[in-house]
Amino acid sequence: MSERVRKLGINCGQAILLKDREGMLENYDKVSINCGQVILTPAINAKLSAMGAKINSGNMQIKDIKGEVLQLELGAVIDGGTALKDIFVIAKDDIIITKEGVKALEEAEGLIALGKIFYPESTSLAGMAKVSGKKIAYPDGTHIILGNHKLESIIYSIGKDKKHIWISGRLTVLDRKHLEEALSLGIKITCAKLFSYEGFLKEFGSIINCSEQNLVPDGYEITGKISSDELLLYGKKLYVDGKFHMDEKDLSALEDLEGIIVKGKAYLPSSAVKTFRSKGKADEYIIFDGRLVEVNGVEQYSHDALDALVKKGEKISLSVNGCLLFDKDVTAEDMECIASLSYNGAVLIPGAAKAMLTAKVKKANGFMGDPEAFKEMTGQSMKDFIDGNLGGLFDKDPDNTNINIGFFILA
Repeated sequence: MSERVRKLGINCGQAILLKDREGMLENYDKVSINCGQVILTPAINAKLSAMGAKINSGNMQIKDIKGEVLQLELGAVIDGGTALKDIFVIAKDDIIITKEGVKALEEAEGLIALGKIFYPESTSLAGMAKVSGKKIAYPDGTHIILGNHKLESIIYSIGKDKKHIWISGRLTVLDRKHLEEALSLGIKITCAKLFSYEGFLKEFGSIINCSEQNLVPDGYEITGKISSDELLLYGKKLYVDGKFHMDEKDLSALEDLEGIIVKGKAYLPSSAVKTFRSKGKADEYIIFDGRLVEVNGVEQYSHDALDALVKKGEKISLSVNGCLLFDKDVTAEDMECIASLSYNGAVLIPGAAKAMLTAKVKKANGFMGDPEAFKEMTGQSMKDFIDGNLGGLFDKDPDNTNINIGFFILA
């Protein structure tokens, strides 16, 4: 009987490994970390090196961190009332440091922020020496608010004494009465992004300072991402702040529009392209024939399923990010229902049907062929590929642990 090998795989945007308090790493024989940024203490680095751990990272930092670790959540503020003596701070998201908070940080062991760090522009470089992360200065005397906000929520939540507001994210202004109220209160706002109507900015531009503007033409109805069967719920002019998906059966609803603007991707059947372009525009276009099927992960097709589509005369366009599997009994004739294929990953298909499917490929990044050829070329079985690249979707081995997350903290 072969010896059990316990594996830990961590796939994340950022990994911070400071203290292995409960001996988690010692439960595994092999550790692999794939991330954009990793921060380690010398002790953790030594432990991983002794285990032969594999670390793939765009940015690796080894920091000698002492003291207790304090983790701060989204929207945290470090001010004069924050006691940080002998504390190492990890901010999981954007964080605000006030003028008094800069002094509190002088007693801390240090601070690492996974998001942005907003601090008063009068702060000296020495005052931010213990802080690691993306730093953004805001004007002294302003009231800073993190995230995206609507103008009405700001007006009703801040005190009357706060006249200069600084917003780290997007400000949405879609109602004239809120601009009139802000003007009467003497409020001035600086924001990273502005989402509003063109006419509002011309009339009330004196109270809003923003370099990145997303402006909607006057007279357009605004909505988030929608499907084409919802078009009749809105007016003749439509601004889609997100993704728009068009089905061929709803082409008549598109023809009734006077104008459409999509700030995002427009998914259009080829038969709708001419009509759509005569009405408006989109930031990006995804053109397909028949019905669009998007696969993010693993999808498997049998002969019976494809043959049923062929007999109905239906066509599908496949967009695959991951793995597409065809059963061994799939035939070349089954490929008649596939209008096109774009894939990033692997397509496993019997040799008898491969030639027919290859002719329908629009974009390809990865491997197409039968499972045996895949193993011969890569040295991996299909199961190994899925476990290693798709988060262990089929991995039922109790000795293997896969962690797929935005950021991973061991402290």
